[in-house]
Amino acid sequence: MSFRILYNLGNERSRDIYNLAAYIDEFAKVLGITSLQTNLTALHQVVTALTSPDFPHVDGMEKASPFKKAAYFFVWFIAAKPVIDPLPGSVIPSELRNIANHQNVIFAYHIAADALHKAVLHKNETEVSLNHHIRVSKHFFIDFVDAFSAAVPAQHFKIASLLFEQLCYKANPGLSYPETV
Repeated sequence: MSFRILYNLGNERSRDIYNLAAYIDEFAKVLGITSLQTNLTALHQVVTALTSPDFPHVDGMEKASPFKKAAYFFVWFIAAKPVIDPLPGSVIPSELRNIANHQNVIFAYHIAADALHKAVLHKNETEVSLNHHIRVSKHFFIDFVDAFSAAVPAQHFKIASLLFEQLCYKANPGLSYPETV
């Protein structure tokens, strides 16, 4: 599944909402879920946040790193709660079932991770690509879902951005900045 809403700089919200809904539907099918309720108003809220001039980067969304774009999408998706139905126990580990809003964290994570795969970074006047997809352990993922289940964009954006950056660098060795501390 390829998904590029995070890099769409146009003002085509209806197309972006449709693409986001199609991604959710396709991902649900991959999980074996045939029916999943979503809130279109919440999807509109997420897409509107992505195109807002209030994007928290000094140079705006256009010049923000892919990590910041993915994190902003991620926290807004969780906060807006567009996926109404909890995921059935047949498709998620038992440890996730009792985490409120687990479905939105799971979808947001996978959408953000897919968007980061093959993303291009501009480092020292050079372009590099994130060629390897983020992968995490089940243990990490359960704690991650729990930690972000009540994400608030203003409070969780920066930490999510740093976390996505480090996950991408872990998956793509040699692309991170030199370690100095």
